[in-house]
Amino acid sequence: MRPTLFIILLLFIGGLVGLSLSYGTYYGIHKTSGERFCVSCHEMDPMVISYKQDAHGGKGKLGASARCVDCHLPHDSLANYIYTKAKNGVVEVGIHFFGNPDEIDWQEKIKHRDTFVYDSGCMECHGNAFDKDLVSLSKQAQKMHNHYTKLKGTEKQISCASCHFDAGHKNLRNVLNYYKPEHSIYKDKMEEKKLETQKEYKKYGIETDNK
Repeated sequence: MRPTLFIILLLFIGGLVGLSLSYGTYYGIHKTSGERFCVSCHEMDPMVISYKQDAHGGKGKLGASARCVDCHLPHDSLANYIYTKAKNGVVEVGIHFFGNPDEIDWQEKIKHRDTFVYDSGCMECHGNAFDKDLVSLSKQAQKMHNHYTKLKGTEKQISCASCHFDAGHKNLRNVLNYYKPEHSIYKDKMEEKKLETQKEYKKYGIETDNK
């Protein structure tokens, strides 16, 4: 075989392999990025329910919604995005199949929300949040955003989720209480609310206790 023909053939095969790998990666990321995939692990049911009640889940005036990965993966670089997605996927699959998801203390995890809600994701949609001419931004909001900017890069740095604690998941604490009440005195009432909520959101793949 002539050297030129060999190189062309090699480039053609390399292109096909590269294209296949790129498409496979894109398809895998796309198919595992929404709430339909996340709810397949039923320990995520409270998060999906509260997401569906929020503007980020389509309850806003325009009906637009963000995907899980829009907020819960970093958007500073493609490499970091794929690395974090793969790392989180391995950890969560391990807990789902080999751990005990019922023992997860979600209320405690919320306190550390800045470790799994990424500012770079917020900025993808809310990049004008620091625009001083934004008329919809209140004086207090501008003041807090200036505070955020001032602390950025210091030991006291805060994140978007530090203040916007329930953004993306409206009433999350309440819904979590339906599944695992913080106070046993409300156990029966919370059980009723859980069954009621499960029935309402069953269409989104939420598992129901009443089969």
